[in-house]
Amino acid sequence: MKTARQHHTRTVRRRLLAAAAVTLTIAAFTAGCTKDNESAPPAPSPTVSPSPTADPQAAEKTALLGVYRAYWDAQLKVYASGSTKDTGIEKVAGDKAYSKVQSTRAYYVDNHLVVKGAPVLAPKVSTMDVTSVPPSATITDCVDSTNYITVEQDTGKPVQTIDSNRRHAATYAALKIGGTWQIRDSDISRDSTC
Repeated sequence: MKTARQHHTRTVRRRLLAAAAVTLTIAAFTAGCTKDNESAPPAPSPTVSPSPTADPQAAEKTALLGVYRAYWDAQLKVYASGSTKDTGIEKVAGDKAYSKVQSTRAYYVDNHLVVKGAPVLAPKVSTMDVTSVPPSATITDCVDSTNYITVEQDTGKPVQTIDSNRRHAATYAALKIGGTWQIRDSDISRDSTC
């Protein structure tokens, strides 16, 4: 049998639980409401550290450096053979760059010279403007010609050069024409070493 005190304690507990439930329900329904039906400011979202963004021009730079290496490969073929036939130089060089390759080729042919070996390249795209019309870029490089030797065509004897320095700073201008990068000018500084 229950005493009056036990009955009273249980009744008080039930009323407190019921009041708490009603309070929570009301709080849940009115949590988004404020005075004068204004929206409550949104809870601050957790801060997320931004992930490092990739270079937006990375693909263009990679494509340009691929053309630059193809330009050098084509030059090597021209200077080793004395001809532009089947070298691909016309695809990767234009304007002054193409003219300089042709002038150098003519000099080698006229003097019965060819080039053996290949330079060591370390190109970097130093500027790029893909918003210009046409898009343009500059490549800087340190051309190491230690193993890139001019020889007499008939004997294979190395030709003496005036410059003993075999590492030169070089700059190349490029344009993107018809959707393809092309080397348009070149400047190898004989006075600047790297």
